[in-house]
This record gives sequence, C-alpha cells and structure tokens, in this order.
Amino acid sequence: MGLTDTQSYSLVIRDGLFDAVSTDPFFASYTARKTKMLSVQHQLLPYLGVYIIEEQMLPDGDGNAGHIRFSHTLRIGFSVVVANNDQVAAEAQIDAAWWRIMNRLWPDQKLMNVVLSSLPDNTMIESLPRGVRRHVFGAAGLNNETPVAELQYDVSIFFRSGWPPIITDDLNTIDVVTGIKPGDSQADMDQRQQIHVQYQFDQLRKAMKRETKQ
Repeated sequence: MGLTDTQSYSLVIRDGLFDAVSTDPFFASYTARKTKMLSVQHQLLPYLGVYIIEEQMLPDGDGNAGHIRFSHTLRIGFSVVVANNDQVAAEAQIDAAWWRIMNRLWPDQKLMNVVLSSLPDNTMIESLPRGVRRHVFGAAGLNNETPVAELQYDVSIFFRSGWPPIITDDLNTIDVVTGIKPGDSQADMDQRQQIHVQYQFDQLRKAMKRETKQ
C-alpha cells in the first residue's frame, strides 16, 4: 500500500514542497508550519508557512468519454514573515526568501520530473499555470509593536487524476458446448460430434504475468 492509497495527491504535493523548502539551509532558523490553524505570534518569527489554499477540478477530456478523469489546479500558498524595523531591509529579506523558494523548487529535476518524480508513489506535477506574489507590511500584534513584512506567494499547480471502475466480478471462465439443439435428448446429442471448450482467462492472466517478469 502506498501513501496515495490513504492521502490525496494534493497533500502529497504540498508535503513535498514543504519538506524541500523547510529543510533548505536558507530557512534553517524559521518556524515552519503546514496550516493556518494556529496564529503566528511574534516569538515564532521568522516564520515559514506552506498551505493548501484551494483545489479546482475540471474534466480531463470529454466528460462522457471513458472513465472519470480530472484536471486538477491546486493552489499552494507560501507565507514568509520576518520582523525588521528597517522597511528596506525587511523587503529585501522577503524578496530573498521568495527567490530562494523559486530556485529551490522549480529547477529540481527530481521533484518536477514528469517521468519519474521523487514525490511518493510517483505523484507528478505537470505544470505551473499561474503564480502571484505580494508584499504585505504590518504588525504581528494589535499594539503594532513588532513591525513585520510578509511574503505571500500563491502558485497554481496542475496535475491529473484518473478514476477507472473497480471490477470485482472478473470474467475467469467461459464454458462453450456445441451441437445442441432445443429439445434434444441426451441420445440425440450422443449421435453428433460434440465440442466442449473452456476459456480460462484467470490462467491466461497468470501466464502473461509470468512472461512479463521473465
């Protein structure tokens, strides 16, 4: 059983991006989190957050052709918050953080590989159709005692998923008997040449698997 048997591709992607960025030496002194459930207090600065914002799913191909398939656009938000009384230096800090995120993630030949990804279960990121960044200045508390600067980087990540039907009643055997006419007795059938054939698909599948492994 793989990770994506119990967790979504979106969570796997978010966790992969979080792990890559949070373990980078640039962010070694940062408090890192994956959700906004807890507020960011000034004692946690500098702060790095990597969040799932939303996910849009559209049909992949014609909606009535084949099994269910989706084109996903996952929005991941990066938040970098620093405290600095110097507004020029603060902006330079969050700009450097954004540039480090860009250079750490998107050139990564394993993380972004569309043939063999380093993400669990070969979860693939196909493209990044959109990205937005903002610089927000303010304070960590209502008393405005801690001047802070925040980078808000919102990136859209495109990937696909397919949901083929789960067949539980496999066709294993077809039994064919020829030379029978309606109303025939056993004596009538015994006077004709009979052909009795069994097509055993379960045995065929096993043989094909053995040939594939060789």
